[in-house]
Amino acid sequence: MAQNKNVLFSVSILVVSFVASCGKSNTISQQHLSENQLMTVSIQEDEELSDSYCTDLNDEQNNPLGKYQWHLKNLGQLSFATTPGRPGVDINVSRVLKDNCLSGKGVHVAVVDSGMELAHPSLQPNIDNRPNESSTWSLNFRKNLLSPFDPSPIPEDDSDHGTMVSGIIAMRSNLGFGGSGVAPRAQLAAYNVISQGSQTFQNFLDSLGGSDASNGNDIFSMSYGFSNMKQIPDDNASVRASLAAFKMGTRQLRNGKGALYVKAAGNGFSRLGMFSGWACQSAIQFNVSCQNSNMNLENSLPEVITVGAVNAHGVKSSYSTTGASLWISAPGGEYGVDKSWVEHHVNKLGDVIDWNDYRATIGEPAIVTTDVSGTRYGVSKYSKLLDKKEILGIRNEFNACDIEENKDGNYTNSMNGTSSATPITSGSIALILEANPDLTWRDVKYILAKTATKIDPDFAGVYMQLPNGESYQAEQGWLDNAAGFHFSNWYGFGLVNVGEAVSLAKNYDVDLGNYVDQYWFPKYFSAMNLVVKSGDIKGLVNSVRIPKSESLSIESVQIKVTIESKYVGDVALELTSPSGTKSIIWHAGNAFSGNGNIVDMPMQSNAFYGENSAGEWKLKVINTGLHKEDATFKGWKLKISGHK
Repeated sequence: MAQNKNVLFSVSILVVSFVASCGKSNTISQQHLSENQLMTVSIQEDEELSDSYCTDLNDEQNNPLGKYQWHLKNLGQLSFATTPGRPGVDINVSRVLKDNCLSGKGVHVAVVDSGMELAHPSLQPNIDNRPNESSTWSLNFRKNLLSPFDPSPIPEDDSDHGTMVSGIIAMRSNLGFGGSGVAPRAQLAAYNVISQGSQTFQNFLDSLGGSDASNGNDIFSMSYGFSNMKQIPDDNASVRASLAAFKMGTRQLRNGKGALYVKAAGNGFSRLGMFSGWACQSAIQFNVSCQNSNMNLENSLPEVITVGAVNAHGVKSSYSTTGASLWISAPGGEYGVDKSWVEHHVNKLGDVIDWNDYRATIGEPAIVTTDVSGTRYGVSKYSKLLDKKEILGIRNEFNACDIEENKDGNYTNSMNGTSSATPITSGSIALILEANPDLTWRDVKYILAKTATKIDPDFAGVYMQLPNGESYQAEQGWLDNAAGFHFSNWYGFGLVNVGEAVSLAKNYDVDLGNYVDQYWFPKYFSAMNLVVKSGDIKGLVNSVRIPKSESLSIESVQIKVTIESKYVGDVALELTSPSGTKSIIWHAGNAFSGNGNIVDMPMQSNAFYGENSAGEWKLKVINTGLHKEDATFKGWKLKISGHK
């Protein structure tokens, strides 16, 4: 797939990379209610008349899959994988669902993805798809036999990423089958703009709040991004449309309170695209991320909540992209493989499997969610299991439809990636907005940052040994900024904590004032031509001063940088605030090595949130010399967003 096209951010077990199917998906067109489903219709009707909607994840009669959904309530369950998770590593939502009876009712969430199976029995109750009559409705941009308002997958496809994402957000609970979404009564609409041939400027704009079909949404969940190894051009259709939509949506939607745009950071820690083996060599060697979150322009915007992934043990998921533009982390899991089940079926073929050929985390839990319904298509399906590759793709008895809770093949235990962490965050925001509908988009960002759980607290960063023998800290551990916020390039402000976030939302009294999006400093830019010698970790330092008259309480810091070098990935950029907080905004060892210059490339750091912007800002440019090439620093600019 071309680097200037968006790809979906779940991770394949076989290639351990981005899903590059661009929306290929499967479904059976007709849906029939089972006996259990018919029995729940009257329950649904009673609940529709109620203002409260309580979900008990331990209620096996109403929510039989709830006990496997560790991201909602982690009891150390296997969830059909090999290795159990660590109890307590979850988003702290179970009591919010059961005791506070929040459900996302009245909140509209857009799934901007490959599509969504509108007739899925666990999704259909939360879909109101009446064009020009509902608050929102779905759009189908694919040229197929479905209506322009039906983004469901079609039989020619293999699986549907968007259907899995949708279930994570708002799988309807209390049906007597399935489990629960994070916000099990939120309203869903879907826009299959990531499908093959659909990534046009107008389609992105129409999906992200720029049309009557989408401008009634409160939250936009975006589990996609670029797998680029060089700077994305400014004229890219999705970038131009996204920039316009994000600016408009945060200022105008939700009656001026602003929509929430939630986006996946990426799955590029050790692999990036089809030809990334050579580009990720340094990253793998030094245990830093091959992809920096700032490589995706949409991730470097203050209007976007960029999400990283953690696994069931409470550390960064093995694939999750890192960077200073992360805002928050949420469960993404690993791969959900039951090694014993795979070995049993592979051995029956007279073959063996060597787990050393796969990631060490392959047997850790992934996310349980909706799959394309039926047993012919999707991740869960009937199979004769006569091929080793197919056995690995099925992964376990749950996906093989060999257990009662999934005999119809409507669910999977194998969703993962920042594609999973993003809808978990979107569902969490739906609960926050239900608790307090008057919150602005900036209020929600504040609440997420303020209440996030500091996970993996002993993470101290990453050091690399340079060719000249010197040791250099390539990645920071946790830092505490001058405003009292803890931050990490691996986790953002930490793991989403719904219980604490809802509590703060209900009693919210913070006044963030009027939003100020400043101009770029310095006002009068003069080009530089400074050589940064290979292997000199002292680097060079250049400063920009913001006068007291322009001071803001920081909500976002952005820079634009121009560097000439064949190996820009060898260069590190460290930004230090007037308060003394240092943020590695661009880490060395990333995949931009071998791909030429960057010109006015935007980058963002959230590490300075809440600090005062006035004073001297210092940018340190370091050339680690991994490829023994000098670099030329041509200049930079600084922009602060925040409030007085």
